[in-house]
Amino acid sequence: MRFVVTKSCGGSSRVRVGSLLAGNPSSLLETPALLLSTKKGLPAFISPDLLATLDSPGPPLLHISPVHFLDGPSPSIISSIGGLHQMLALQSFVLVASPRDSIDSLPESIGANKLGAAFETPSGRRLVKPSDYMDMISSLKADLWASLADEVPAWVSEKRNRASVDRTLRWLDDCIALDKTGGENIFGAIVGGTSVKERQRCATEVVKRNVPGP
Repeated sequence: MRFVVTKSCGGSSRVRVGSLLAGNPSSLLETPALLLSTKKGLPAFISPDLLATLDSPGPPLLHISPVHFLDGPSPSIISSIGGLHQMLALQSFVLVASPRDSIDSLPESIGANKLGAAFETPSGRRLVKPSDYMDMISSLKADLWASLADEVPAWVSEKRNRASVDRTLRWLDDCIALDKTGGENIFGAIVGGTSVKERQRCATEVVKRNVPGP
């Protein structure tokens, strides 16, 4: 993954535009770009036949949550099909995988433990360990993906915020270690709830991992 700045302005707090090469040579993105939220690869209120008509300077970006596929075909089946691009006939789209559902708000009952993150699914609450998550990421073959994160609601305590950062950083290390590409297309998740201090700590530690982006 490579980002090239083509223009900037604004002094010390610069605004930048540029090109992001993600995944393969055909995934050249002009930034800023629109990232459409989806449910299993399908954007709300936009039919598949209209997706191709969206006016964009580069290939359209779709956000997918690996968690949405916990109750669907197994990772091995999705992998055998050729990943989500092939399974959903979205070969010309750039798929960005992140476990956070950007459409639904984070439920207050969401939780995590030392082993992994808990997610609500139609079949009940599921515990996802870094190894489980990386199996899904490998099978989906997304162009870009974010590491597994311990997301917390806004009302949690400072102690819980610290724990979320510690777990997320540990899971980031696990995801990088388990990734066959060595973290080539990974974005490190930034957590810490409403605590500016913890979010800054998380961002600083993610940068130390030398991942392509936070």
